[in-house]
Amino acid sequence: MLLPTDPLTADPLTQFFMKKFLSLKVSVVMILAIACWLSADCQKSELYPPFTKWYQDPMGLKPLRLSTAVGVAWASAAITASLVLTKKDSLFQKRITLYNENGYSFGYKFPYTTVLNTEFGLMYSVRKWMVIGLGCDLLHFNDKINHTSAIGIMPFSRWYPFVIQKTKLFFQYGGGMSYCFERFPLTGTGWAADTARVGTKFNLMSKYGLGIEFQINKRLSLETSVRHFHLSNGNIKGIQRNPSHDSNGIFAGIVYKLGT
Repeated sequence: MLLPTDPLTADPLTQFFMKKFLSLKVSVVMILAIACWLSADCQKSELYPPFTKWYQDPMGLKPLRLSTAVGVAWASAAITASLVLTKKDSLFQKRITLYNENGYSFGYKFPYTTVLNTEFGLMYSVRKWMVIGLGCDLLHFNDKINHTSAIGIMPFSRWYPFVIQKTKLFFQYGGGMSYCFERFPLTGTGWAADTARVGTKFNLMSKYGLGIEFQINKRLSLETSVRHFHLSNGNIKGIQRNPSHDSNGIFAGIVYKLGT
């Protein structure tokens, strides 16, 4: 049966499905447009170091490329699909949680920068198995060439695919922006085509990884995770001003639920 051309003349059930269909259609079109634009503007693959191993950035490979700007489009698509295509649980109580986590990551390409990262913010549960959050990052970069700190902000989403009693396994992805007190990185990777580049104070960043939450009581949980961290400026000053930083690290933190 064809849907009525005028939604105002349709019955309530038909109107509901028409709204869902239109919402999904618009979201998909927007996400595809953003993905195409970001894909055309991201770093050129020939400037990536040839010695980078797949396991150093396992989800940075095509087609996902979560460590580049394209990852934001994929995350937006996943969040949109999670909200539009899944049914709300009327018994589920949405909650705001506060969190703080600290991590230390190690760069795997020259100049092998280490990163001390403190992040704090809030999360809002939109499904039993998904939360969205906003974090504030304090970062310190250190190696033989770079010694600088940065502040940043990063929206993210966290999915819980497996829950066993008081233990939750999660996957998290976030993308945001940062401002360094000095230009970073001050050099490329050391590869012949990538040594002379000097970074900028403003950079974009992404972070993804797997983790576990351990519930201590009704309000308090502890968490630990492994993350991949990427930082670059998206070629806003041209590709010759866009050396990138990539590292992997271990994080640990606390989660505190507000409300009853």
